[in-house]
Formats: sequence, C-alpha cells, structure tokens
Amino acid sequence: MRRYLTTWNIILLLIFIILFFSILYPIFFIFKASFISSETGLFSLDSYKSFFHYPYYLRCLKNSIFVSTVATLFAVAIGVPFAVLLSRFHVPGKNILKTLGTLPLILPTFIGAEAWLMLLGRNGILFNFLHKLGIDIPSIYGWRGIVLVFSLQFFPFVFLMVSAAINSIDSSLEEAATNLGAGRLRVLCTVTLPVITPAIFSGALVVFYLSIENFGVPILIGEDFRVLSVQAYNEFISEMGGNPSMAGTLSMILLAITFGLTILQKYWVERKSYAMSALRPPEVKRLKPLPTFLIWFFCSAVVFIALAPFAVVIIASVTKTQGPVMYFGQFSLENFVRAFSVAPRPILNSFFLATVATLIGIVFGIAVSYLVVRKRGTVTYLLDLLIMLPLAIAGTVLGIALAATYNEGRIVLTGTWMILALAYFIRKVPFSIKTTSSLLHQIDTSIEEASINLGVPPLMSFIKIIMPIMLPGILAGAIIMWVTTLAELSSTIVLYYGPWATMTVEIFQRIGSGDFGPASAYATILIVSVLVPLFLLNKVLGKDLASSL
Repeated sequence: MRRYLTTWNIILLLIFIILFFSILYPIFFIFKASFISSETGLFSLDSYKSFFHYPYYLRCLKNSIFVSTVATLFAVAIGVPFAVLLSRFHVPGKNILKTLGTLPLILPTFIGAEAWLMLLGRNGILFNFLHKLGIDIPSIYGWRGIVLVFSLQFFPFVFLMVSAAINSIDSSLEEAATNLGAGRLRVLCTVTLPVITPAIFSGALVVFYLSIENFGVPILIGEDFRVLSVQAYNEFISEMGGNPSMAGTLSMILLAITFGLTILQKYWVERKSYAMSALRPPEVKRLKPLPTFLIWFFCSAVVFIALAPFAVVIIASVTKTQGPVMYFGQFSLENFVRAFSVAPRPILNSFFLATVATLIGIVFGIAVSYLVVRKRGTVTYLLDLLIMLPLAIAGTVLGIALAATYNEGRIVLTGTWMILALAYFIRKVPFSIKTTSSLLHQIDTSIEEASINLGVPPLMSFIKIIMPIMLPGILAGAIIMWVTTLAELSSTIVLYYGPWATMTVEIFQRIGSGDFGPASAYATILIVSVLVPLFLLNKVLGKDLASSL
C-alpha cells in the first residue's frame, strides 16, 4: 500500500479531484439539466426536440457555422500568403512585421468590435466620411462585421502554423524536383503544398473553433444575427433559477461542435502531417525592388488594417465624448480620470482575479507538466487528454456550467470572486502547462536522478534542481496566462456579480449603452496591460508571442 502513497501519486490524485469538480462535474451537470423538463422536473427530450423543431434555434446553428466558415476562409486567404511571403523573401522590416502580425492573437476581439463600430457604425468616422462623398457601404452590423473582426484577429493562427511548416521544408527536396525538370508551379503543387497543407488545415480548424465559440463580437455587432454562443447566454440569463434546460441543450450542442473539432485537429491533422526537420532550411530569396515593394506593401497593409482599429480605440480614449458622440480633435483625459478615480474597481478586480488565477495556474501547471513528462503511463496519458479539455469548451459554456453547478448545495460559489478565479484558472491553465512541458522535455533526466541518488527525495530534487532550470518557461507561461485572463469576456459575462465586474465587463456594458469614451479608456488600459508584459517577455526572457503560444 505504501508504494502507492508516494508524494507524486498523492499530487496526481489531487489533480484529478480538482479537474473533476471544476470541469467534468459541471459539464455533466448541465448535460443532465438539458434532459430535465422545466415543467415536470423529470427526464425529457423536450429541449432537444424544441431545438430541432423551431427554425429560430436552427438558424442560430446555421449562423454560427456560416460566419465561422466564411471567417476561416478569409483568415486562410490572408494568413497563407502573409506566411509564404515573409518566410521565402527578403522584406524590409520583416521581424517587425512578424511581431506586429501576431499581436491580434492576444488583443481582445470585442475591443476590435468596438473599434470597427466607431469606424463603420451608424455614427462611425469612416461611415460618415464616405456617406458625405456619396459612397454607401454595407452595414458593419450583422454577419459582415462579425466575419471582418474574426478574419483580421484570427488570421495569425494560420500565419504562425504555415510559417513553421514552410521553415521545416528541406530545400534539397525542392531543388531535386527542379533538377528533374519541374517548373515552379509544379514544385509548389507537388513538394511545398503537401508540407504546408496540414498546417493550413490545422490553422483553419483553430480559426473555425475560435469563431464558433466567440461571444463578445456577435453580441456587440451581430444585432439580429444570433449565434449559438449568444443564444445560450440569453437562455441562461432569462431562465436562471427556472428553466436551464434549453441553456444546457444549446451548451451541449456547442460543446459537441468544439470538442469534435478539437479531436479532429489532434488526431487527423497530426497523423497527416508531412512536416520534417530542415537539414537545409529553404533559401530566403532576394527579389528586384518592385516585387519586394509589392510584398512589403501587402504585408504592411495586412498589419495596418488588423491593428489600426486598436489605435482608433486608444485615440478615442483621449477624445472628448458625450455618450456615443465623439468630438475627434478635442483632446481630453476625462475618460481616464473617470476610470481611475470614479470607477477604479473593475481595473482592480481584473488585476486581482488574473493574478490569483495565474498563481494557482503556475503551481498546478508545474505539477501536471512533471507528471505528464516524467511519469508516463496510462493514468498520466489520461491526464494529458483531460487537461486540454478546457480548450474545447467555449467560455460561455464553461461559465453556464459553473454557475448552474455551484449555485446551490454544499458548495456555493456563484456570486463570489472565487468562481471567476476558478473559471479563469481552468480556461487558461493549458497555456502554463504547454510552456512548462515543452521546456521539461529538454531537461535530461540524469540531472534529477543524480540528486535522488545522493539521498534527496524526488519532490525536493524537482524543486531544488529542475524548477530553477524551468524558470524561464514558467515565467513565460505565467505572462501568457495573465494577459489572456485579463482579456477574458465569455465566461466573465456569465459569472460576474455586481461588485466583481472586470474591465472586460465594463467595456462590454459601456459599448452596449453607446458610451464609447469611457469604454475606450478601459480598453486602452486593458491593451497596455496586455502589451507591457509581452514586451517584458521579449526583452527579459528573449521569447516572443509566437514561440510562447
């Protein structure tokens, strides 16, 4: 019996208990709720029948799939050439373009939606300017605006994955095909594409998943164009305490889609990958001035269009405003004064909750990483699969699950800061685990074994020997987890209680009421709070966003 009660086995058991009560049990709770009749309290399929019977619910499903598919196609159309051009050709300012091209990944999508509302909304700057010129443009509201924001903020996933695939090609293969008489087009189709196609598909799946689970953008600019994530939230809010059955049903359907995509990405894409170790990296070609300028112009235009809306938000934060009316050109710090002096609580709440979730995530992530990498077996393989489950759960679904599960009974967390910290921890801890695991793989086990042979217990050997070596990876994971937690809206909007509103909630509510000035001030604080740690990550640890995600 004693050989099973080792320190690491006890830690493993505690980890499974935490995962059970924070993920498995809440998901099972709303799964069960979806089969309970709101009228009789007995087992029933009424909610599922209603979903497939009423056109409104089916339209939400159709809308979700439609905008996700279109956004994915546009993201691929932007990301693939962006990656190919920056990887294969000399471009002025290439490193800057690559760095700026990854920033949309970390900047909150709903702030991007706010910016496009200020540009192309009914009272937007560009909208009014073009209208005066007699140019009518399609409305930003509805599916077009959703697709626009998704495409510009998610294309970096395609860019990063395709860039990695291109850089893994052994140039001797392309040279061999050329020497055999194949033209550039045939080399592209028969050698290059087989390598990057799995990466394209993998990036496309990520974009589709992030689009279909996104809550902030559709609810802000979708108007009557309803999607599953928004409808699940509406059903839960309107029926909380009375009939959570339909909210559970919509959550389960959304979970089935996202979980299915995650499984497809993990098994199909990885199994079909043609990536290789580049013994001879592909040559970076230097073109004539005109083609070089055209490449630079395209890449710069993509970066400018993707990031310009965030610059608009920053400008709006120091602009005099009165409700939805923006007096551009009139400088004012009133919005920041109101944010810091009149309503500083959301800022403090965001920093506090992100810090608590990150600290817990660091300890949890280190323990999980060690068990998965060093204690390989059936149980730890199951742990490895289970710990990635939060990536397949939409934030809205997780929020509904936690709120419904811990709303009553022995453990009541709904309405407290603890349920927010729990949701953030579960949603973002995979980032911490990913960075620490990758570094742990590179540390030779003989270092740890030598310490144990000298009489130091295994746990203390890990703490004293391995953890100091892992410190850069731990800090990188902590920074990524902290900044992504600050930008979390989907689960927050479901779980927050009045005094525990965060910056994301404050921004969301003020945009909804047309109060763009204060919303922009909070958004600017959030953007700076995200970019400063990322700058430190690059300068102090020598890591960039692309290598840390």
